[in-house]
Amino acid sequence: MTALKHGLMTLTLAAAGLTTPVVAQRGPGAGDPAKVTTIRHLLDLTGAARLALSGMESMVPAQRAANPQIPGAFWDAFIARARRTLPQLVDSLVPVYAAHFSQTELDQLVRFYESPLGKHLSEVQPLILQESMQVGQRWGMIIGREVGESLSRSGVKPSQPN
Repeated sequence: MTALKHGLMTLTLAAAGLTTPVVAQRGPGAGDPAKVTTIRHLLDLTGAARLALSGMESMVPAQRAANPQIPGAFWDAFIARARRTLPQLVDSLVPVYAAHFSQTELDQLVRFYESPLGKHLSEVQPLILQESMQVGQRWGMIIGREVGESLSRSGVKPSQPN
């Protein structure tokens, strides 16, 4: 069950990190209908929910491999439920954006994402995210290998699994 909790925590943190870099809080203006409408439009333009889902989908194969004791049916059901409940993620993001952006700022962001450059960013962002994750994985593997080699040279031996 620990591996299951670890896998779920990793996916949850990834989803949160991919959708917004701020901590979710209910802030003033979250109930303002005009602001809510603008935020939903912005989230649609940026593909925030789609990015979160894409990030989760790209992490599942690694989680499957790292947690072979978890049945494949779990991961399939996990992704299927994430796809079905994507509107709930959007609902949860509205107060986050409302807490951190004024209506004027939201309007400016919408104008940007409706511009040719903003549309291009929205189109390539999933690719940038995927490629960035691959770069980060390679970087982490290099660091891990270098630290392991350094510790080995200094006489530190890896602990044996229980």
